[in-house]
Amino acid sequence: MIESLPMNVRLAVFLPAGEVPGWVARLVGDCRTLPGVTLGALLRDAVALPGPDWAERVDGLVFDRGASPLRSVTLDTPEGVAEWSSGVGSRAAGEWLAEQGCDVLLDLRMAPAPLPGGPFRQWTLKLAGRPAVDPLAGAAPVVEGDESTVIRLEAVADGQLIDDSLGASCSFSIRRNRRRAIAKGMGMVRRALLRLAQDGAPGRRREATAPISEPPVASASTRFTTLLQRTVSRSAVKLLSRDQWGIALALGDGICLDPARATLIQPPADRFWADPMVWPAADGGWWVFVEEVIYREGKGTLKAMRVHPDGSWEAPVPVMERPWHLSYPFVFEWNERLWMVPESGANRSVELYRCAGLPDRWEKEADLLTGIDMVDATLFAHQGRWWLLGNVSEPGADKHDELHAYYADTPLGPWLPHAANPVVADARFARPAGPVFTHQGKLLRPAQVCVPEYGRALSLRRIEKLTPTEYAEETELRIDPGWRPGIDCVHTLSYHSGLTVFDFLTRRSRFAPVRAVQPVPHATKDAAGDNDNSDGQTQ
Repeated sequence: MIESLPMNVRLAVFLPAGEVPGWVARLVGDCRTLPGVTLGALLRDAVALPGPDWAERVDGLVFDRGASPLRSVTLDTPEGVAEWSSGVGSRAAGEWLAEQGCDVLLDLRMAPAPLPGGPFRQWTLKLAGRPAVDPLAGAAPVVEGDESTVIRLEAVADGQLIDDSLGASCSFSIRRNRRRAIAKGMGMVRRALLRLAQDGAPGRRREATAPISEPPVASASTRFTTLLQRTVSRSAVKLLSRDQWGIALALGDGICLDPARATLIQPPADRFWADPMVWPAADGGWWVFVEEVIYREGKGTLKAMRVHPDGSWEAPVPVMERPWHLSYPFVFEWNERLWMVPESGANRSVELYRCAGLPDRWEKEADLLTGIDMVDATLFAHQGRWWLLGNVSEPGADKHDELHAYYADTPLGPWLPHAANPVVADARFARPAGPVFTHQGKLLRPAQVCVPEYGRALSLRRIEKLTPTEYAEETELRIDPGWRPGIDCVHTLSYHSGLTVFDFLTRRSRFAPVRAVQPVPHATKDAAGDNDNSDGQTQ
């Protein structure tokens, strides 16, 4: 078999007349810097983009202030790039473009259409069924109350998929919904061009979402009324209640996949505990590592809660604090030692720490990845390789939507990116939710269900194919919230040697009387089992 050789991809971009959204100008600039890609031509249509109506302007004033990528800018043709403009006496675009020798035409007009005589590859970005440059792209999912919004990079002629990504819809702002999706779309274009330059195949190697037909346009008054109602409702919820994550413990020899069996621990009212990771204690019982955020401080630190074999527990003790936010204290064993990879995306790094003494003595070993904003890095060994899974987002996009994979011979690296990154581009399954584990002979990856909101539920995804070039998974089981009154979300699962831990979210009234949380005394096994009050809180 003869491997394909890298090629130089010559790109043409078809633009609307006049000014374009800022993200279009940025994308054109990005494409000029891609290795193996040359911007050869710009074509300018006779039709300009429609201006925003009054409802769109109000949305922008409230939710899209500042240097928005949706604001219109002038895009001058760069030096050395050929230009064609529609007008009286101009040659046919396809005839002109054929002479430029371009390999790809990215059509960013309001009405993309096949260009006779143009390159074989003609692509466009579609957001919720409409051209991404359309000021109403992404409006239909918001107005109609759809939980998710899909952006696709597809062929102009037949809609054949090149890449796509599904994210949760922003229920209260069309512009914010569009911004987040378009940020991912820009990444799709860059990846497709790089793949085409590298191996001649721009498409991804994963299952696609179904194509979406172009939806009807809601009137300005309908859009304004809908978003106003949603904004008022959202503001009222935030004013009257506060989201708080707590910890749930379930004792038992095997992993517990039914959180209704767990005992709930609600933290003090001024903070939350989340992302629990369990590890055995040397003298019996377990350490449960958690992210703690004190609301007034707004920055995550790591703590550890001692849980005894009888289910009693002690107040968390400090483990790690940095100038940046820490969360997801992922712990694992390698070479007979304990290691931790805490989330440190705010520092644009993935850091490895070696345990010098449980629970609070950790020494930095290495930076596994740098210059990357990755959340929830999760490591495991499989078929002779080490794998690292974590969510990486394009600037301006949600962190919940796209799972990237890396592989190495050891946890120390060097880590190489999977050929199909992102291996999952769906907010219903992408973000890690705890250690990968084997259950009944199946390799299961806990994943967060981040539609319609962050951390709504857990999906246990059965990994069916995992190589440096292929990735495939399916849902084995879903764990939803609501197993006790008032539990609205669950987004982490961890198990080790007799203890399963979950986290859970409740929305607590800001005005309800606060009862202090107390550790369960170690000597009172019966109290630990019976201290499950009607409101699902351990006091």
